[in-house]
Amino acid sequence: MNKKLKILVTSIGSLVGRNILDVLESPLLKRRDMVFLVGTNSLASIPNNYRCDRCYLVPETHTEDFLIELNQIVQQEKPDLILSGRDEDTEVIAKYMETNKEASYGKTPYGEPRSLKAALDKWETWQFCQRNDLNFASSFVLNKSGDISDLRDFAESNGYPLIAKPIRGFASKGVYYVRSWKDLKDMSSWDNYIFQEYLGDGEQLQDYFRKMDNYTPLFAHAPNIFHYSCHTVIFQDGSCDKFFISKNVHESGATVGFKRVESEILESLALSFVKAIYREGGYGPITIQFRQNKNGVWKAQEVNMRTNGNTYPRFVLGQDDLGLIIRDVVPEADFPVYTNDIKAGQYFVGKELNSYPIVQDEINRLKADKVWQR
Repeated sequence: MNKKLKILVTSIGSLVGRNILDVLESPLLKRRDMVFLVGTNSLASIPNNYRCDRCYLVPETHTEDFLIELNQIVQQEKPDLILSGRDEDTEVIAKYMETNKEASYGKTPYGEPRSLKAALDKWETWQFCQRNDLNFASSFVLNKSGDISDLRDFAESNGYPLIAKPIRGFASKGVYYVRSWKDLKDMSSWDNYIFQEYLGDGEQLQDYFRKMDNYTPLFAHAPNIFHYSCHTVIFQDGSCDKFFISKNVHESGATVGFKRVESEILESLALSFVKAIYREGGYGPITIQFRQNKNGVWKAQEVNMRTNGNTYPRFVLGQDDLGLIIRDVVPEADFPVYTNDIKAGQYFVGKELNSYPIVQDEINRLKADKVWQR
């Protein structure tokens, strides 16, 4: 491929979008000039927009107009690769590509749309794990009758605290600890929520709970909050890259840093997830989050199937998601893949937010024209 590789990234203003840009611009392997980057965003005043070669102002993803405009952009730009900047985008893009299989452009690293449900819908995640005999946090959703007797049995079986999550949620928004049967009864009336076993030592949270009123958010300033992430890229032939396993440390709901670690147990558990996802037609980037429950049993608590907010830190420590994806999905691009010999545990990587000042006139131009070009 002699021409520049054209990549379309939806929701370029997201943390994921920033990670993709940072990877491309990294001095460790300068590849920004090899790519013509097209972004979409629903907000004009986001610095990432103006790091693209061209950026489109579009409606929010959940609206019908978004799909209409996405189609127009794809038909006009004819990108070589389309990447999702948010979970909500991933399913829309996968379904869009499913209906446009004959197109010779716009490849995606997501596989069959049905395989994505294991990552996008938390009840589907639980069912996927059950039918594939995978270790996952015990989960419960009320039936339509609203009978809460089975919910009490679930709570007694798993103990408190439990976790309450939106079935389709992201970034820990709307996620709470369930501290008592009173809380659980109140939360049982919330629409589209799932209840899960808490993975960790609940006793360490008691002082935190005493300081909080009403429903307790998952993060805020809870002590000892971390998880282990196992990340890889599943290739279209069913093989995968070596697992990047990290211990992710949280503060106020965000990952503030992580260290690469080694674990044969977690690698084996993660490989079982990879094989199951591939059997259901999935491939591309995948992250499985693990913690030990109160009995010391390793269980997954989340599955993610797209480039994510740790794409750049992993790149720095030796795993080049973007390069691996392009090599597998767009092999004709002959895109270089970054490698290094950094060993597990040598570095702890922080999450820093770089500032990219933008001129107000540029924001006004995008708002007026709905498209901005470098």
